Amino acid sequence: MPLNRGKSQKTVSTNIKELMKKPSKARAKGVRTLAKRMGITPKEAQRRQAVAIALRAAGKPLRKKNK
Repeated sequence: MPLNRGKSQKTVSTNIKELMKKPSKARAKGVRTLAKRMGITPKEAQRRQAVAIALRAAGKPLRKKNK
């Protein structure tokens, strides 16, 4: 499951969709742990993790910081 390269919104969206399909065993364990720690559903934890991975692969910050 290699991710596409690029910084465009279309590339990031494609990567998020790819990551949301079915997580590997290691990612599935991480999703369960994240959901448990944050008190959210596993599906929401999987979405947050997919967004973070896709943005990191694109070299973009997860959030913009307020000044």
